[in-house]
Amino acid sequence: MTDERIFQARYLPEAEMQLLELAPQYREKILEAIATFEKVGTCYKNINDLGNGLFEIKPKDVRAYFMYDYNLRRIIIIGFICLKTTQKAPERYKKQARKLIEAYLEQEAKELANERT
Repeated sequence: MTDERIFQARYLPEAEMQLLELAPQYREKILEAIATFEKVGTCYKNINDLGNGLFEIKPKDVRAYFMYDYNLRRIIIIGFICLKTTQKAPERYKKQARKLIEAYLEQEAKELANERT
């Protein structure tokens, strides 16, 4: 496998904080899974589509929520990097993750508008 990446992960501040709060062994698992996903893209097997542009990556005991930014060929890790305690993603996490997506998209639109002026 080469070092070439199909996607590049970008972490929102919430996700970075949650990563730091994880025990080292879980942090290592999720970072390894994200690095693998960057290289193999949508072929990665531990990805679930949660609807409305929200996805989760969940190796073994950890889950992280993300969205795709196809224009820039990256995935945006939006947060809720947490231990996996149930089979399905908790609704409260999905709801908060969708709010973070909306805030991210609004911020990106503002930055794009500022660049054009």
